[in-house]
Amino acid sequence: MIRVLAATLLTAATLAFAAPAMAQDAALNQARGAGLIGEQADGYLGFVPGANISADLRGRVEQNNIQRRQLYTRRATERGASVNEMAAAVACEVFERRIAVGERYRDANGQWRQRTASAPVVIPAFCS
Repeated sequence: MIRVLAATLLTAATLAFAAPAMAQDAALNQARGAGLIGEQADGYLGFVPGANISADLRGRVEQNNIQRRQLYTRRATERGASVNEMAAAVACEVFERRIAVGERYRDANGQWRQRTASAPVVIPAFCS
């Protein structure tokens, strides 16, 4: 089910994340690159433990997550799925395609990891 949702959501998610994120993209991308924030297996951005997070960055991440939840809710309603299923479908796509070398991410077990050239992203089991 997650795989089917992921396939149908890929285009919509790409477009939906591109537009709202443009204004915030530079700050969020910089924070990702600095290891302050990362993608999570639940489909949302999270704060890496121990990172010094400014109020501005915290607000940007929270706004981004609100926008994501709105997208997931809209798509879930359209497809007769749950919001969590839609978030998981997007997380699968992000984990498979969009986490760059050096970026941190939180896996399905709640462990923060860093993608390196020799350590690819650990894809959540629910993605297969």
